[in-house]
Amino acid sequence: MKITESKAWEAAEWEYSELQADIVAPFFSEPLSPDQIVSRLRNMARRCPQFFPAQIELGIRLLRDKRSRGAEQMIDKGFRLMMDIADPKNHAKNMDGIIENLEKIWRFDVSRPLLNRMAERQSLNADLLDSLAHAEARLGDLDAALIHVQEAIKLAPNDYGFWGNKGWYHLMRGELKDAELALKKALQIKPKDPVTSGNLEILQYLRKHGGTYWNYLERPLDRAEIEKLADQEDDQATELCTDFNDCRIEAFAQAALLKGGKDLSRLSDLLATLRVFFNFVSQINSSAFFLNEDISVLSENYRPIMHKFIFKHGDVDREMMEDVWESLQAYYCFLAGRRIVDAADFESLQKTILETKNEFLDKMEQYNAIRHDDSMSERRKEQIRHKLFGDDHCWPHF
Repeated sequence: MKITESKAWEAAEWEYSELQADIVAPFFSEPLSPDQIVSRLRNMARRCPQFFPAQIELGIRLLRDKRSRGAEQMIDKGFRLMMDIADPKNHAKNMDGIIENLEKIWRFDVSRPLLNRMAERQSLNADLLDSLAHAEARLGDLDAALIHVQEAIKLAPNDYGFWGNKGWYHLMRGELKDAELALKKALQIKPKDPVTSGNLEILQYLRKHGGTYWNYLERPLDRAEIEKLADQEDDQATELCTDFNDCRIEAFAQAALLKGGKDLSRLSDLLATLRVFFNFVSQINSSAFFLNEDISVLSENYRPIMHKFIFKHGDVDREMMEDVWESLQAYYCFLAGRRIVDAADFESLQKTILETKNEFLDKMEQYNAIRHDDSMSERRKEQIRHKLFGDDHCWPHF
């Protein structure tokens, strides 16, 4: 009897479908926590070790949630089971979902060998060739990236995304004429595509200033232009800030990916934490705009920012606080190394973080002890807030 026809498989399949439904639409209950999802996946994998969807998703979630020990082996086991058990007609669809989830957490180092191993068993379709090209480019092999994206184009010559990616890889190499040809071909197929149009703007910048796509991510800040647009209350000021912030984050992530090691195993969590924290700071910042690289703004307002962060986040705990501090130090260390922020400013912020860490952990624990205590009056809670945060929690902005 095939394993897919066994009672254990059918039970795991039912449980897996039920889990996906609970994740997407948790009716009459709180959303599942990451630990609850992992626990249910472990149970499925234990009861039916051949049920590869649970093995693969469990591995990816463990990679994403900092618990990476054994995660890659779990993904590898799930992949081998999929290739041996699943209908070959579904391999490409199954693989596409795996690669998409790995790309979201910047684990191109995991997706590339999986795609290469699949290519040894069967021909890759155009989408998977494009995914392999993307992984090669992110991991620094642009020759291989261009070979694979060209193979994808041969299979699907009218796919604007493949032409756009080909142009992007040429930008990474500074091959501007080849980049222009590919990007214009992408726009012929899909006019006004925002990603392709954006890459053509990058092309124009590189023509004027030289360099490659990687240099563009770390280009000098045009603060005067942003301030001018902000004074005119032009929405382009916000768009420019968002672009600079996104470019710096991508440059940081790309550097960590190429460095590998511990930085890579923590990368997904660092990026998620930075996005949450910087979004929070942007919301409580009273100025016209906020740039992540404005380290002096963070240093000068560090105390009220941390007070508001503790006050606003009902689920804040020691792990979250430690994640914030680790992420900020890793990010600004990178920017200081690239001379995007001043090294002395980074050292000053780092010193502040280290010197006040115990203070803020203590305040967090004290406030958490009364935050959800319904037996305590609101007046008494406010007295404790004032003692812990001064008036910082009273004002929406700093």
